[in-house]
Amino acid sequence: MIAPCEVLEELTEDFIGKRGPKTIALWVCLDRSPTGALRSTFDYEVTDDEQEKFAGKAKGKLIELSISEIRMGFGGRARFKGQVRKFGGEEVQH
Repeated sequence: MIAPCEVLEELTEDFIGKRGPKTIALWVCLDRSPTGALRSTFDYEVTDDEQEKFAGKAKGKLIELSISEIRMGFGGRARFKGQVRKFGGEEVQH
């Protein structure tokens, strides 16, 4: 699934997992599809590679996500996984 989105906020989520403390980078996104957009925001799990490239630069940017997994995160929020295809209108090289 391809979704054009706006990044509203960059944050991290810390928790204690089975193998000790863990931190996940998240972007809070708003679907900007011209028709049939989601009514609520969702969390996108940023990969280590994407975090390295875009940390501190994503807030307010328009991006295009290739979504491969949708699941419920902590507190019942929708959490998406996938890949950033475009960042600020430019293609992303993987």
